[in-house]
Amino acid sequence: MRTINQISCLFIAFWCWTSIASAQPSSHDIPVVLQDKPAVQVTSAQPQFTLKMRSNPTTGYSWYLRDYDATMIAPVKHVFEAPTNKKLMGAPGFELWTFRVKPSGFTVPQQTLIRFIYSRPWQMNDGSAQVVFQVTTVAVESK
Repeated sequence: MRTINQISCLFIAFWCWTSIASAQPSSHDIPVVLQDKPAVQVTSAQPQFTLKMRSNPTTGYSWYLRDYDATMIAPVKHVFEAPTNKKLMGAPGFELWTFRVKPSGFTVPQQTLIRFIYSRPWQMNDGSAQVVFQVTTVAVESK
């Protein structure tokens, strides 16, 4: 009976340690932005675009919209896309952020920035990972 209790205690201690260790950010947890370049070109014919960033909300981390030009761009939707492999509990997925450029954004070609931080809600200003996307608008001439 004593051996079973010792094994149970070791299992609980190991589980607690792995839970705490997985919650700490490491160089392997830094999200990968799924863009060759964090730049987006938006046309008046297709004013809506989506940014897709790797995320793992099981660790408490999420992408937060930090800065954007509200006179030019409007956030439309934010969803989490779970990983395709359902067998891996706690595996990272993707956060998809959809934006729409307002009609005034196409009067002349313009550029603006969208800044995200990857953080926990209670750790917003502690050197969190950031990504900045450059958005360029181009009006499409009608024939």
